[in-house]
Amino acid sequence: MAARGGAHVVAFPFPAKGHILPMVQLSKSLVNHGIAITFVIATPHLASVRALVEESCEGQGQIQFVCFEIPPKFVDATFHNFLDLMRYLKQDKQEEFAGIVQQLMAPDVIASNQPSFPISHSSSGSVGSFRFSPPVCIISDMLLNWTQDTSDAFKIPRYCLYTCPARGLSLSWHGIDWLNQGLLPFPPDAQERLEIPGFPPFLPIDLPEGFKQGTANTKFHVQQLFANFEKLKEANMVLVNTVYELESGIIAGLQKFLRILTVGPLLLSHNDKSLFKVDAKEHDCLQFLIQQPSSSVLYICFGTIFTLPTKQLNDLAVGLEASGVRFLWVIKTPKGEDGNLAPDIATFLPEGFMERTKDRGLVYTSWAPQIQILAHPAVGGFLTHCGWNSVMESISMGVSMIAWPFWADQMLNARFCVDVLNIAIAVDKKEIVGAEEVERVVRLLMEDGTNAIMRKNVKELSKVVGRAIEPGGSSRKNLDLLVEELNSMNLLKQ
Repeated sequence: MAARGGAHVVAFPFPAKGHILPMVQLSKSLVNHGIAITFVIATPHLASVRALVEESCEGQGQIQFVCFEIPPKFVDATFHNFLDLMRYLKQDKQEEFAGIVQQLMAPDVIASNQPSFPISHSSSGSVGSFRFSPPVCIISDMLLNWTQDTSDAFKIPRYCLYTCPARGLSLSWHGIDWLNQGLLPFPPDAQERLEIPGFPPFLPIDLPEGFKQGTANTKFHVQQLFANFEKLKEANMVLVNTVYELESGIIAGLQKFLRILTVGPLLLSHNDKSLFKVDAKEHDCLQFLIQQPSSSVLYICFGTIFTLPTKQLNDLAVGLEASGVRFLWVIKTPKGEDGNLAPDIATFLPEGFMERTKDRGLVYTSWAPQIQILAHPAVGGFLTHCGWNSVMESISMGVSMIAWPFWADQMLNARFCVDVLNIAIAVDKKEIVGAEEVERVVRLLMEDGTNAIMRKNVKELSKVVGRAIEPGGSSRKNLDLLVEELNSMNLLKQ
């Protein structure tokens, strides 16, 4: 049974890195509070998830992994296949997930040495030693709202983990109104500013794909996203990866319609010793930072999903070189014309760029420990796509940003950082951002006095976020409330 009578929860993230990480961090927190977790994960992601879990799970609970297969084309979620992956999971994995939950509802099946679905165990024991009580609930990702049907079938509640900011929920709510009014999709040249309570006025161009004309299969895209959101509203509770103090007005408005708990930031906490366990000797990027002056390096990374086209890589490199700024540029290696990864990133950059900038810059194509990079005293700025995980990590580590968004919620995250929090500089976004604009924003962030204000603001926000996860802080209290609710449900089942 779950340790000390703790509840047993099924955790199911969307199989993309930016969604897996928050679920891992939430699961670790629950395990460290005595909750037992069955973590449902696509097989290709198992090894990395197990390593993250075993790194700092010190609580009384246990965690086990149940794996499922996905086609190779979905192992690395990309800008181009994200919606296809959503559809595939709903159409091909809904029955399989229901079968997993059905077997978890019967403890004798879990205790068997020959379970009828694949379990990979963590260091907490062998397959045969697991005797978890039946799960009291499902915690699943915001893009897996079809799991509500599974929770309904087994008469257990579903909790939705919302990996975007609370303003994304608010936008979806208003988006349904726009759809019902016949306003969607907005024309690409629409100049009428939109207003949503708690948002600065913004243009339709700042909205995610599907809200705007010109997106392939726009009508289907809109219908799919809003159907997913309508299902989200049936969840017992929405757990939002944000900090209450950052979005208090929006959260207060949403709480009139939804049960919401803010549980962010779902990343390594400020006082987690594992934050600094990464061996600098194993990562050239950390060795590079050790040799740089304080706050002198611009860290550049556009996340795990989007790959810059060759023309944009070139213009970014030219502008970066012209700025004279020290940099650490983590590049997702682009594919060549044959569809294979480029053997040498230098072939996609201006001739001689890496040689000319080797004394002040590093182009890095391997996996990079982002939070350790942002925590390093040599880093003075972050050029980012404004994915929410990256924004929360940057705020948590007190690093101001250059906002260069591409898709989904990134545009509104950028506006939030630039117009509301005043901790970022916006790139003048065009189809291709020219070298002169790159040089301008880099100099503005790293050299101009403007950054002194932004650095002060982000340092203050870092303290706010840090307090939220400490005992008595808003996110910590909400986590305690969640644990109490889960254990109460467990007691009622006994």
